[in-house]
Amino acid sequence: MVRVPIMVKLLAAFTVPTALLFGLFAFIAHEVMRQELEAELGTRLAAVAALAATRTTGSNLVHLEPGDEQHPIYTSARGRLQEAAAAAGVTRLYVFDRRFRSRVDTANDVPIGSTYYHAELDRHELERVFDRGEAVSSVLFQGEGGRFYKAGYAPIHASDRDRTVVLAIGVDAPAVFFERLADLRRNLIIYGVGSALAMVLVAVLVAALITRPVRQLADAAERIGRGDLAQPVARLSRDEIGFLAETMDRMRRDLRQRDERMQQMLSGIAHEVRNPLGGIELFSGHLRDELPHGDERRAHVERIQREVGYLSAVVAEFLDYARRPAPDLTAVELAPLASAVCELEAAAAEQSGVALSWRVEAGLACRGDQVQLRRALHNLVRNAVQAAAERAPGTAAVVAEVEDGAVVLAVENSGAPIPVEVRERMFEPFYTTREKGTGLGLAFAREIVLDHGGTIEVDSTEGVTRFTMRLRRA
Repeated sequence: MVRVPIMVKLLAAFTVPTALLFGLFAFIAHEVMRQELEAELGTRLAAVAALAATRTTGSNLVHLEPGDEQHPIYTSARGRLQEAAAAAGVTRLYVFDRRFRSRVDTANDVPIGSTYYHAELDRHELERVFDRGEAVSSVLFQGEGGRFYKAGYAPIHASDRDRTVVLAIGVDAPAVFFERLADLRRNLIIYGVGSALAMVLVAVLVAALITRPVRQLADAAERIGRGDLAQPVARLSRDEIGFLAETMDRMRRDLRQRDERMQQMLSGIAHEVRNPLGGIELFSGHLRDELPHGDERRAHVERIQREVGYLSAVVAEFLDYARRPAPDLTAVELAPLASAVCELEAAAAEQSGVALSWRVEAGLACRGDQVQLRRALHNLVRNAVQAAAERAPGTAAVVAEVEDGAVVLAVENSGAPIPVEVRERMFEPFYTTREKGTGLGLAFAREIVLDHGGTIEVDSTEGVTRFTMRLRRA
């Protein structure tokens, strides 16, 4: 499962909603401003058209025919429209009939009778002009050069006395507010990017304030998980995180007290058991010496001595596990360590038909306690020889190398693969699958490695089982 850091989550929690809200606000502001400006322009153009219509007499213009561009009525009307267009600051004024045919136009290239196709698109608005006598505005349309325009329309009556709508006057003007909208969009983008950067900065600062104590709590939890119960968990704040730190420290103290009580109990039990075992071993020796060779009772006494020896070894392991001191960290060379351990198990390996070897580069060293590391390695090598002996002839080997800046010390054997359910519990104290086992060897090795700030793992497949200790390089 991929772990997402809290920093990333906080950045997303701050920046994504802010960006979405600002984007939504910018879109709404842009649309509202566009609609308001368009409505304002439409109202203005309709007013200009209505004002120009009051200066135009429709009864004279309805009789103009194509080719009458030089007629005095046309030139007079066109001149008045040009003056009105210049005064109002619009692009164009034009007069047309119900069939959208031109009567007068301020543009030079529009003769009488030309069809205004863009006016046909405003047929619905122009029905209100011709039928109701209202001044209206059109929707936006795109003219030459890709520029947007808007038109305003007003009715032209036959005369001051005859209010019959005979023509309509249109006024075109460019929608210059689109330039204002472009400026608005540019400003919104600039402000949006600036706000996003500011929010990222705030999120980073807030995340740093939150994640720093959380990381320290995670480190403290990892130390407690490794069995390091001596270092207290500092309370860095007075909020929920500080309360959690205080709770973790109380848990650490309770675990330490329980661990100390367990060690005292194990030590006391071991002492109480060791004393009678010593007496049994002593008197069984005397009894064996008093029995003549060949007496069948001598075999029974020797069996008692073997069992007493096994119990003595179990008691010794209990004491070692209970009295495990803190490691005295120094530079430990691994080649002599592996050689010494393998020499101790060489006789047992040879007797069991197991080829025991070690491959450690000279000068390779880790940081650790030599006595405790030797004990952990010895336990692993002894288990490897015993596992390989079950499929004799077998092999067992100690290998050391440097990987990612750490020292990897591994013990391999060719024994049967370890079942998954056993691998999950094999490092638990007192868990064993052997009839004559205490279940403390692997647990002891794991505790030693964890006390050194390292890790221990096991990988078992058909033909090879590998216990790997990862330690800090000296």
